Amino acid sequence: MSEIKNERVIMEGTYCTNVVLRWLTTDLALTNKRFKGYDRNTLFSLLPLGKNEVTMPLKSIASVSTSTKFHLKRFAIGLVFTLIGIPELFNFNLFGLLFLVLGIVPLFNSSTSALIVTNNAGHSIPIQISILEKGNLQEFANKVNDTIAEEVA
Repeated sequence: MSEIKNERVIMEGTYCTNVVLRWLTTDLALTNKRFKGYDRNTLFSLLPLGKNEVTMPLKSIASVSTSTKFHLKRFAIGLVFTLIGIPELFNFNLFGLLFLVLGIVPLFNSSTSALIVTNNAGHSIPIQISILEKGNLQEFANKVNDTIAEEVA
């Protein structure tokens, strides 16, 4: 993160976005002047295709909260692929392994946590993180809200 005059980093973190694919991460940073985060774009929750940058001055942030969500569609797709892959794997079919991998990834990522940044106009920007990072994400959200209350007020 590049430093602006009189800008100091208060908190930084790298959080996993995927339970299985641990190399898919999201970077979040908080300074005394702004919030900055990167949200990963992926294809089928497997292949990284880039990232979205979210940068907001603290004065324009109304609140930051966390949320958990269960994605029924991901769970159903993962369950179907896993149930197809297991019998095929026992038949020594390589497609069984492919179906199993394609099923396990969405199955384990069907429950996610999100950091929701709401600006003063009421527009919310969710940044999805792995459910395993919920505690760290809540700590980051609390720090952002504390900084907003101290620095902006």
